[in-house]
Amino acid sequence: MLDDEAEIVAAVRGAAHRIGDPLPRAPKQLRIIRKLAAILEATSGYEGVKVYRGLSTLPAGQAEDAMSVLEAPRPVVGQGAGEQNLKRNEPWTLLIQGWPKDDPDEPSAPAYWMKAAVERQLALIVAELPEGVQRDDPVYMLGGDIGSLTIGQGVVRPASEGGASRLAMFYLPLIIQMTTDALNPYA
Repeated sequence: MLDDEAEIVAAVRGAAHRIGDPLPRAPKQLRIIRKLAAILEATSGYEGVKVYRGLSTLPAGQAEDAMSVLEAPRPVVGQGAGEQNLKRNEPWTLLIQGWPKDDPDEPSAPAYWMKAAVERQLALIVAELPEGVQRDDPVYMLGGDIGSLTIGQGVVRPASEGGASRLAMFYLPLIIQMTTDALNPYA
C-alpha cells in the first residue's frame, strides 16, 4: 500500500459506521460506498478532495476538485441461492464521477490526471502481495465486504457551455461482485 497506509486503513475502518446510524452495523451497500469514499478522499495528489455519495449534480461552487460515488441507474439481477433465492451473488455497478480543477489552456487534461490517480487508488482494494498472497487489512476487498472489483474504462467529458458542467469531468465504472442476504442486509 501507499506510505500513508495507516491513515487510509483508519479512514476505512471508521467509514463503515457513523454516529447516529439507526443500527450498530450499516447495510452492506452503504458500508461499501462509505469505504470507497474514504479511500477516494486519500487519493494521491488529491488528498482532502470532497467525495460526495449519491449526488450526480453539484452546485458550481462545490463541483471543482470533487468526486461523487453513484449507483448505476439499472441494477443487474444476480444469481439467487437458498430457499426463495434470498441469498444472492450479484454484480453491483457504481460510477465514480470526478470534477478536477479547471485548466483553461487544456480543459480535459485535469480530468485525465484525476481519473488516473483514482484508478491507481482503487487498485489498492484488489492489489495482492508478491506471489499472489492476499492482504488482511480493511482496505483489501473492503474488509471482506466485496468478492471482486473490476475497474472499467473511464470516460472524460469536456466542459459544456450551458450544458451539464462548466468543468471537464470523468466517469469511471466499477463492477463490484458481492454476496447479499435479503434476510440480513447488514451482514
